[in-house]
Amino acid sequence: MADAAAESTLEEVERDIQRYNSAFIEVNRTGDSSLMRPWMRLPVMVFRNGSVLALTTHDDLDAHYSRMAASLNGTGYERSILDNFAITLVNPTTALVNCHARRLRTDGSVLQEFDASYIMASDVDHWRVACLLSRR
Repeated sequence: MADAAAESTLEEVERDIQRYNSAFIEVNRTGDSSLMRPWMRLPVMVFRNGSVLALTTHDDLDAHYSRMAASLNGTGYERSILDNFAITLVNPTTALVNCHARRLRTDGSVLQEFDASYIMASDVDHWRVACLLSRR
């Protein structure tokens, strides 16, 4: 892949992981976990604390993000910020995304801070999350 094309692809991946993040923020505002569907590529694998969870249906996906939103209820959560990206194009349709994440309260204080990793898969219209790797 030519350098300019690779750079453009990396920018697309970062744009779409930010769009995924925006959807997550909106799920927490509205309670509508189906907003994550456009940003996820089924099946989605979730690796966390030594366990592996396979989200194979939209119902699985909705339930997972409903649980995540419920865990933030009552904490003052307002938004998440993803930054400090290190994106590796594994092949033309797969990217590994490492970044830093902060979940902020309405007063701007940090609720949670952690590193995050995602495997992104290219789809017809944009990049989607295929795997979440917990690095907490």
